[in-house]
Amino acid sequence: MTKRHDDFRLAGHLAVGLACLLSASAWAQSVVQVVPSVSTRMTFTDNVDASADGESDWLFEVSPAISVRRTSGRINGNLDASLRNVVYANSDDLNTTFLALRGRGEVEAIERLLFVDVGASISRNNQSLFSGRSGDDPLNTNEDNEVRSFNLGPRLEFAFGKSATGRLNYKNQWLSGGGSALSNRRTETLAGALQDGEAFGPLGWSVSYDKVDSHYDDSDSKASRENGRVGLSYTVTPQVILRASVGRESNNYNAGRTEDGSTHGVGFDWFPTSRTSVTAFTEKRLFGRGYDVQVAHRGQRSSWRLSYVRDYTSSEELVSESLEDYAYRLYYDGLSGSGLTDVQRDVVARQLARGYVSATAGSGQQVGFITNAQYVSRNLRGDFTLSGVRNTLTFSVYRTERSRVAQDLIVSATDDFFNLDQIRDKGMIISLNHKLSGFSTLTAAVARNNVQGSGPVAQDSKRTSLSLGVAHQLGPKSTGGLIYRHQKSDGSTSYTENTLTATLGVRF
Repeated sequence: MTKRHDDFRLAGHLAVGLACLLSASAWAQSVVQVVPSVSTRMTFTDNVDASADGESDWLFEVSPAISVRRTSGRINGNLDASLRNVVYANSDDLNTTFLALRGRGEVEAIERLLFVDVGASISRNNQSLFSGRSGDDPLNTNEDNEVRSFNLGPRLEFAFGKSATGRLNYKNQWLSGGGSALSNRRTETLAGALQDGEAFGPLGWSVSYDKVDSHYDDSDSKASRENGRVGLSYTVTPQVILRASVGRESNNYNAGRTEDGSTHGVGFDWFPTSRTSVTAFTEKRLFGRGYDVQVAHRGQRSSWRLSYVRDYTSSEELVSESLEDYAYRLYYDGLSGSGLTDVQRDVVARQLARGYVSATAGSGQQVGFITNAQYVSRNLRGDFTLSGVRNTLTFSVYRTERSRVAQDLIVSATDDFFNLDQIRDKGMIISLNHKLSGFSTLTAAVARNNVQGSGPVAQDSKRTSLSLGVAHQLGPKSTGGLIYRHQKSDGSTSYTENTLTATLGVRF
């Protein structure tokens, strides 16, 4: 049996295992939601292969799916899985059937002490920022774009003394791809921390250590980094906390040679109100200066966030969160003053997040892109969400700079970092969700992004996306919709595409 079949079978077993785990009734009474469904999609596109001289075609999709959520008890988590069956009217070579899933779960093996985390995801997203449709477009169904990720590991959390806490976790993550761009690899992560913010009155302490080892099957290469810190904190007032740390870090990113050096940093936490938080930390690192700045505020029916982070990053950290996950948190926070219960907020936020992803597909916005490289990422992002009785408006801007390290890990010419040392990506998105009635919703979005790459060669891509859609509740468990989307790309690859999609979904 081939490696691909083994991975596909493992994915199926993991999906079934997660579903059984989350729907189990052992140990405690809990809330379990199991929702089977079938969704259908018919799409007309005037540029089926997203190229300068692309031809038109019709696509038909039928996807049975299951959604499982468990929100309390000793076992909790969520799983969304679907079997996507896509048929083209004139392009038989593009017909495909594949499993798409995203799930994560937690088992409390020993009450308030030992936990086991498990997660799995399978998706097909464009692996390049410069060519083809953007990563989250529903027409990206080529098997070469498939990425499979599975993770499993124990986590120990405990308290000691009067106010000290500790954490120790170990995680194994397997990452593989359907095409040649991604090397199959296994990543081991060991992380631990001890802290006591009130050890000596206002003076507190912390100790942390983390080590990440990535094993690349295709080249027998290994990329490793580790970091240890000792920190002090001082509580000036309950709203203001000062922090400082010293430490040591090392990695073998420079052609396999180990580099190490000392680190030191300072920062603060400020909570001016119960709805506003400002945290900032800057640190001298091997790659230069690292930053982690987070500003968040929740209004009565609004929320905004601003973040700036510069740190080492790899694909393992990116596949753990989808764009829908990110949008869900924005909407959930934005509904904080709406008068809804937590359960109602969860339902509404999930509906809005799905609509956001659908409306902004093709915008160029991605959580990240899959690459064999280890790199330093500088990410600046701002999001504002305003939720009214009938309208929800979201405005996002972002700017990301990725600088490659570990030069010898690139093994495929289709990897964006193959001929590039640095990739800059900036863009903006405006999205509107408007309730036409109790049964109909209008969604609209406009987006623009610009990607530039520098190195031995230069690449660039500018994308513009416009979308307009309407969804209508046909019955208690059925919905239908119509979405028009226009995309235009200029630069390394240029194309224009118009799509019209009709959808019908039924829950059981």
